[in-house]
Amino acid sequence: QAQTAGAPLVPNIYAGVEVGQSDVGSEDDIGFKIFGGYQFTRNLAAEIGYGMLFDKSDVEVTLLELVGVGLFPIANQFSLIGKFGFANVEVDSPGGSRDKTELTYGIGVQFDMGRNLALRALWQRYDTDPDEVDWIAIGAAWRF
Repeated sequence: QAQTAGAPLVPNIYAGVEVGQSDVGSEDDIGFKIFGGYQFTRNLAAEIGYGMLFDKSDVEVTLLELVGVGLFPIANQFSLIGKFGFANVEVDSPGGSRDKTELTYGIGVQFDMGRNLALRALWQRYDTDPDEVDWIAIGAAWRF
């Protein structure tokens, strides 16, 4: 259990969902991502996630990611979050399918609604070839 000075115990394991807009090349689409994580300390967590970020014009972009998450409290229940890690991004199109493990990074904010619920807003980039995939999302995480 993660604990900060004077703060109640916070559960370490969490799961969540994000809904957002992805920008692939010159097109955008609504997508989703599910994730689970483990918070080691108040400032450090690791997450694994699966997402279907794009499904439009016969092109589908899915991913499996593993990222480190830094949490930087700026108020009692409000934190900046940063993500950095790797994602296996698969792009299926009429021209074929390709997948590659790429870097991913992002920044956002998190508001802890209570002991078990946190709300997030973030931007994340997946460095794919030939275009990057930008993901802007809102989400929620439930701590167990």
